[in-house]
Amino acid sequence: MYGFGFLLAALLSMLLVPLVERFARRIGAIDEPVGGRKIHKRAVVRLGGLAMAGAFILTVLYALGASRQLLGLLGGIVVLVTVGVVDDIHSLGPWTKLGWQVVAAGVALAGGIGITSLTNPLGGVINLQIGRFALDWGSLHFHISPIANILSLLWMVALINAINFLDGLDGLAGGVSAIAAFIMFLLAVGPRVHQPEVALLAIILCGAAVGWLPANFYPAKMFMGDSGAYFLGLTLAMLAIYSGAKLATAALVLGIPLLDMGWAVIRRLSQHRSPFSSDRGHLHHLMLDAGLSQRQAVVIFYIIAAVFGGAALFSNSFAKLIAFVLLVVVMAVLTMVLARAAARNKAGMSQS
Repeated sequence: MYGFGFLLAALLSMLLVPLVERFARRIGAIDEPVGGRKIHKRAVVRLGGLAMAGAFILTVLYALGASRQLLGLLGGIVVLVTVGVVDDIHSLGPWTKLGWQVVAAGVALAGGIGITSLTNPLGGVINLQIGRFALDWGSLHFHISPIANILSLLWMVALINAINFLDGLDGLAGGVSAIAAFIMFLLAVGPRVHQPEVALLAIILCGAAVGWLPANFYPAKMFMGDSGAYFLGLTLAMLAIYSGAKLATAALVLGIPLLDMGWAVIRRLSQHRSPFSSDRGHLHHLMLDAGLSQRQAVVIFYIIAAVFGGAALFSNSFAKLIAFVLLVVVMAVLTMVLARAAARNKAGMSQS
């Protein structure tokens, strides 16, 4: 069942790539190599996210059918992919995009996908359903838990933007997302969690990302665009909380993108700039400025995600907390070392 879901999603993703490419060229969804942050040398089509999202949705509907939670998941994906496509074509404003991200997360939340509790690293469980109350709307019944719902929305929006910030090198966001989905699959299929439906969703997402990667790995023939980053971020966020899958594991395997996003926001605010403004201070940009190739930088990200994700599979809650602290240290050291190397390279180039 799991192998079939992976292969079907991967095959559909590969088959949809040329169709999406023709559609993108027809409507002019082309990323031109203009601007200081652009590292590609030729025009590349966008909207690759449509291939991944289409493969994921079709495979999920075939393999799992429909339920309220699945409809919430797929509904949130459709909303965000649509917004991402519009943004890839017309460049929406940052607050407009953020508003739609909250709407999509709300759709998923209305489907019953939300954080209800957190495991305390020191023991026990933290109940987040304080002040819970019921809301009836015709034949629909909702349970509102203010603290849990707010944390769920924050988690989904954070991961959406973390993957979007990560999408700066060929094959980076897609490959890290595939690794994260595979780690979640291993967690959900294992005896400690044993959630077959979550495992199937995770391996389908992994297949959709892997099937699309050949079109995006350096040198890329297609970019995923905001539609792809939004799709991957929201789906990974929902998988991490869907039916109780572990947030700590997702936070470890996706720790570098989350920390990089947090550092980017702090860096920009300290410079009195909008947190939505762009710069070349992301970790993957520092790697390039320090002299690494795109492929080398991407492989380093893959290794970090795989190592910390793998460690999370065999760790208890307290060990995961220690691992996350270690990840913060790794991120800080990498940033300092790469920033110094980039500064030396820049000084050497200016002197020559």
